[in-house]
Amino acid sequence: MSLDFHPTASAQQLADVIPHGLAILNQNYELVSGNFNFRTLIPCSDAKFLNCWLQSIHPDDVGRVNGCFNRAASSKAALRVEYRTRNQDTWCLLTLNALLANKHAFGLDTHGGFIVTVADITPEKKAEFSQRQLVKDAQEHKQLQERFIDMISHEIRNPLSAILHCTEDIIEAIREKENHTVPLSRITDSAETICLCISHQKRMLDDVLTFSKIDASMLHLAPRRVQPKKNFTGPISLFRPQLQRNDIQFDYQADVSYENCEIEWVMADLDRMGQVLINLLSNAIKFTARSKNTRKIRVSIGASKDRPSSYPPNVVFFPTGETALGLDKTASPEWGDGEFAYVMLAVKDTGIGIDDHAQRRLFERFNQATPRTEGIYGGSGLGLNVSRKLCHLHGGEIGVSSKEGEGSTFGFFFRVRKGAYTSGDGVDVDNVSEVDKLSHNIQALGVELSEVEGPTPDVRIPKDPPLSQIDELNRSGSMDERTKHTHEIARQAIVRTHDIHQSQNDENTSRRILVVEDNIINRRILSRKLRSLGFQIMEANNGLEALNTFQNSRLDCILMDQEMPVMDGNAATKRIRELENGTDTHIPILGVTANVRAAQRSEMLEAGMDDIIHKPYHTEEIVAKISQFVPAILEMTKI
Repeated sequence: MSLDFHPTASAQQLADVIPHGLAILNQNYELVSGNFNFRTLIPCSDAKFLNCWLQSIHPDDVGRVNGCFNRAASSKAALRVEYRTRNQDTWCLLTLNALLANKHAFGLDTHGGFIVTVADITPEKKAEFSQRQLVKDAQEHKQLQERFIDMISHEIRNPLSAILHCTEDIIEAIREKENHTVPLSRITDSAETICLCISHQKRMLDDVLTFSKIDASMLHLAPRRVQPKKNFTGPISLFRPQLQRNDIQFDYQADVSYENCEIEWVMADLDRMGQVLINLLSNAIKFTARSKNTRKIRVSIGASKDRPSSYPPNVVFFPTGETALGLDKTASPEWGDGEFAYVMLAVKDTGIGIDDHAQRRLFERFNQATPRTEGIYGGSGLGLNVSRKLCHLHGGEIGVSSKEGEGSTFGFFFRVRKGAYTSGDGVDVDNVSEVDKLSHNIQALGVELSEVEGPTPDVRIPKDPPLSQIDELNRSGSMDERTKHTHEIARQAIVRTHDIHQSQNDENTSRRILVVEDNIINRRILSRKLRSLGFQIMEANNGLEALNTFQNSRLDCILMDQEMPVMDGNAATKRIRELENGTDTHIPILGVTANVRAAQRSEMLEAGMDDIIHKPYHTEEIVAKISQFVPAILEMTKI
């Protein structure tokens, strides 16, 4: 390389010990002189600095850097730019400034030149990226904490409202006992509802504890020698009263694959796997009870020698990552050295089904199938997540197939080790003990587990289910419509309103209140309390139903829940306010929610709600709030 300027040996040595690249350019951006680090960071075989520099930049950064250089050159401004080199792991910072003083000392003519510095800033950029990731992780962690707190608050407050209202009913019944005007069934119904709500809260808190233990690696499986096909009848039998009460046909069968795999005695933790089955069966009963079609649930059990890639042919498992595979505890010494096998169970129902979007969200952490409280107390999305984690600990996975309006099939499998029967195992005693615990807990809440009297036929649960060819477990079976069609099915919501109970007050003084609440218990109890106070009540299960009712009925006030399926409270309120634009109408909308954070309150008010009522609440509180927006309420109701 020919240079017009040759620094002295001492000057060159001084420049070479500088930890950054340093160079002099002439007016044409040609290299006049450069130190050792400059030539290392920007290899240059000729004096054309610009060409050499651009060739050393990563292709994805060339356009940006060249644009910065051109703007600086046209405006005679200093240049400072960061870029990646062709080695993506290296970052450099280049500065270019005009050299005006002592031009001749550097061999430059009167037109002057430039002084260039280039530094390796890779450590600084890595620290910057690391800091950004830490900030991002901290923000995500904070959001997870907020979502967790919101979910816990929502799930606890919702049942509390029902408990408060039922308690009020019982107290009123005791006060009216002397008049013999209150039927015993009313008190019984209130007591049973309280038990159901308490059971829900206990189950939700148990799920939180179990999930926390799994996340902290503190939950351990306790394998015992068991017979899955027979022993699973214990947890299933707990649901006999619910099945009978809801007029649901039930069947428990074993697929021929169970016998083909020679599954008899195995090492497994059926207490934990029974917890998964209880969760899925509870949800199946809950959603099947709401179905207007034939109500039927079938639990089937099968087996496989290899890890199932799907639940042939009608259940698709959620993908299992490396982290989940690493949770498998079945290779530990206490599991023995028997041959590995996989036990598979499916819970198929004819319930309301799940749309495709909800299926994708189903097992997300702390999310329910839809962002709302379940329609009837008995479980949350956290419970489903716990079930999946328990399957991972047992070397298994969980999956689903569903079609909205046609029911769902949930399937799961878990890995076991085969074991030979030896006398004195005491297996039945071990397995029944967990059932006894569950039975005792339920009875402690005041729920009778004896058979339900009535015209409903007895639900029979075989202790040793018969073998049969079951589609969900048969690889040669054909796919059903649930699996073929996992697309969302949009169904026009039908407004479900109940017969309006005519109060003893004059029709002109009665007020029409629309109660919008997806939770059956909360909606039923609140509507009953308001009817008893002289209100005419209409009901809606979600925001879309509320919107349809608003367009077709005269209303004086709307009590709007926030988190609901199909359309939430905020979206429904916004749409109602849009429809009111240009009219003289303004229906008071009171938000009724278990969400208590200030940001959530602000969102509801911004959506157009007039005020917010937080769960749990007393009846007089909600009537007092209504009276602020609807005239003559307090005169009409005598609280």
